[in-house]
Amino acid sequence: MVRFRKIFCQGRVINDGLYRRLMDLDNEVFYGCGNEFKDNRDWWVLVDKNKIIAYCGCLYSSDNICIFVRAWVHKPYRGKGLQKKMIDLRLRAAKECCAVITYTLANNYASANSLISKGFRLYEPSYKWAGADVLYFKKLNF
Repeated sequence: MVRFRKIFCQGRVINDGLYRRLMDLDNEVFYGCGNEFKDNRDWWVLVDKNKIIAYCGCLYSSDNICIFVRAWVHKPYRGKGLQKKMIDLRLRAAKECCAVITYTLANNYASANSLISKGFRLYEPSYKWAGADVLYFKKLNF
């Protein structure tokens, strides 16, 4: 059974070693995209043979919305349902929120299909916070 480990919760580091490794990995994977490691986040990792093979995060806004941030799966592990497991994990974490929003690159069909399969629908935000060249998704009633 796949078990993601929560390593950061709302400003509290749960596993310092994995958290530092995740920050380094995230800087490599999302180089130049900015720092997403802030206090209003939760982060989870999946480790295999002492290597982070997948991770995801979410942030919680002051208006009770959960925003999925950064999800990544190491290439050899793709196509095994890990992206959907990360969506489910973050939906459970957001159970107190009124909505969940996220985005994906327009050409990332696998991520878009995973979101759609989990009940997310496309929407047009009033402010395109992730840029104009992405697809925005929202889920209510989860």
